[in-house]
Amino acid sequence: MVFIMITLVFLLVLGLAGWTISTLMSKGKHQEEIKNELGNIFESFKYLSSSITSLVKLLMKDSISSAREDDFGPIKSNVIDLLKLDKKEKEEAA
Repeated sequence: MVFIMITLVFLLVLGLAGWTISTLMSKGKHQEEIKNELGNIFESFKYLSSSITSLVKLLMKDSISSAREDDFGPIKSNVIDLLKLDKKEKEEAA
């Protein structure tokens, strides 16, 4: 169901893009207005991508600052134990 919806949205956007290009090539009456609207859409996409980038940066900062050293203590000790065990096995094999 989701695949069908995504496909329909993609076909709608593709059809709208084709219609816009053909209208711009035919030198219609409303070319300036169409160009203005395309500029508005482009600006909106720029703001959207900028906002998404800012949101991701804030989320990363928050995740990093909220993660304490204590949270990683058990993981760190397990890794150190595994490395010691691996080193010991290599020494015994040699």
